Amino acid sequence: MPHNRMRDYFMELALAEARRGLGLTLPNPAVGAVLVKGGRVVAAGYTQPAGHNHAEVEAIRRAGKRAAGSTLYVTLEPCCHFGQTPPCTDAIVAAGIVRVIAGMKDPYPKVNGGGVKILRQRGIRAEFIPARSRLARQIRLINQPFLKWVATGLPYVVVKAAVSLDGKIATRAGDSKWITGEAARADARLERSQCDAVIVGAGTVAADNPELAAHGPYKQKNLLRVIIDPRLSSDLEKKVFRDEFVFVAATGAAPAARQRTWALSGIRYHTFGKRKVSIAKLLAYLAAMGVRSVYVEGGSGVNGSWYDAALKDRRLIDRIIYYIAPKLIGGQAAVSAISGRGAVSVEAGLALKDPEYTILRPDIKVAGFVNYF
Repeated sequence: MPHNRMRDYFMELALAEARRGLGLTLPNPAVGAVLVKGGRVVAAGYTQPAGHNHAEVEAIRRAGKRAAGSTLYVTLEPCCHFGQTPPCTDAIVAAGIVRVIAGMKDPYPKVNGGGVKILRQRGIRAEFIPARSRLARQIRLINQPFLKWVATGLPYVVVKAAVSLDGKIATRAGDSKWITGEAARADARLERSQCDAVIVGAGTVAADNPELAAHGPYKQKNLLRVIIDPRLSSDLEKKVFRDEFVFVAATGAAPAARQRTWALSGIRYHTFGKRKVSIAKLLAYLAAMGVRSVYVEGGSGVNGSWYDAALKDRRLIDRIIYYIAPKLIGGQAAVSAISGRGAVSVEAGLALKDPEYTILRPDIKVAGFVNYF
């Protein structure tokens, strides 16, 4: 097998390993690693939950003495600093690995080329795959939340909606169950589960009493539930307030009596404006809490506020997912997916880059990016 084809083959395996950790590595990026010797895979691994092994160390642990003399294929440049775990570069040197091929440079300031530099200084051949290659792009795509946080300090924002063909999320009577079918709903739950936090409005909590839980392989994950509730009007008996993994974004308009009630409840809340929650301030606050990605699945009001904010600052929405059902609801009083002011012109609206269309019978999933990092 030619060198480049072999390199790409083993990096594909490392990428597959990285995908196994998607949504489970907060606050670290999802990284995969494969150790190869004599053209055969010796061991593989992916980054474990925070405080546990990074991908390289996990692969080395599984390989044991067989790691000596091998080549390491890893999707992200090995770290060279102390965090919750020691530097991966130390483990690579100690294992006797002779070559490292990385999928991309780690832009985190404490690494940013330093990992490869240290490996070369220790006599290990270290290199990156071509930055413009298909594989490099795929590696960047799975770590958009990490890359955005490094670039902007803000969490990655995914906005989701389930709509009828005419863009409605509920009838004029408020009925919304169910616009889309089970396949679309299951897919939406998995998309949500890969994020660190899910955001809805007080209206959604009141109308639907959702659990907003993680699902599937993420079922044990403690997904942070964020409620936008300007006046702290929510009923504290609702399901979203069942444990400590909930946070409420309020405003100064919340009555003093409600503030006292919430203070006694022990539920975390913070104000982000006088009467209207500032989306930018909320995201910055969540970033300070360690949140790297959020999944916005609010109603018309939350979607409208978020969209209007994003028209002024495009960093506030990064990916959009719409599940479109082949049905019409109609009615001027029916609830549209996005309220608010909206764009002044068609050209001023948010356009999706590289949209993908997936059939989830009977519905269609349309997903695309607003920003790339």
